[in-house]
Amino acid sequence: MRQTFFRIALALWLALAGSGGQAGEPPGLIVDFDASNPPMMYAGKQGASGLYPALVAKICERAGIAVTLRAGSWRMALQELREGRAAAGGIIKTASREKLFDFSHPLYYERVVVAAPTHAPPFRKLEDLYGKRVGVMAGWSYGDAFDLARKDGKFAAFDGDSDEQNLRQMKLGRLDVVLGIREPLLLALRNGGYSGFALSKEALVTNPSFLAISKTSQQQALLTRFNLALEEMRRDGSYDKLVRGVFNARDE
Repeated sequence: MRQTFFRIALALWLALAGSGGQAGEPPGLIVDFDASNPPMMYAGKQGASGLYPALVAKICERAGIAVTLRAGSWRMALQELREGRAAAGGIIKTASREKLFDFSHPLYYERVVVAAPTHAPPFRKLEDLYGKRVGVMAGWSYGDAFDLARKDGKFAAFDGDSDEQNLRQMKLGRLDVVLGIREPLLLALRNGGYSGFALSKEALVTNPSFLAISKTSQQQALLTRFNLALEEMRRDGSYDKLVRGVFNARDE
């Protein structure tokens, strides 16, 4: 019954879209992604690539939403999101961001892990980072608790532009650990040949990621259609199929 409800609701939205949508509603979405976070999102040969661009493209296709996908600096993506000039894909929700942006239903659940020398003690909780030099991605949030601990100086956080850059800094002895999402951090470790380093077995934290739009963008109706299509994909199995396909595909 619930699946039928979602299909009917989505069909109504598509009918509305076909007749021009609501008055004043922008015709489509421009979505920015991080260009240096494979396999989640990156600049591929054909433009924005990875899990989040693939998900957003397929969801928008099902919802009848015209979409433009762009890969670039995450700092620039956040700036354009704040200014209402583009949406952002693969973003984490925080208390401060909720004041400025509206969020979709979760796109994916990111497991944040720690890369450290193999001889280092295990990292199982946020407090294990205290007193350490921690490599993070510039412009990223790893959740409210992490952001507060960073602000309070519990550890020294250093912003890098990619996992590879942070891992190089750790190899040079300038960082004690590197924080990142499990899939891209594991990929960077393997491709870079960092044999003396390993990922924590347990996730430090698990954060849902979202599509976000500015509250001033007047695109809330599009976000509703996006959510309906996303939930339909989860129910019919096409969401899981897409995720498996992205992670099982060979690297470009």
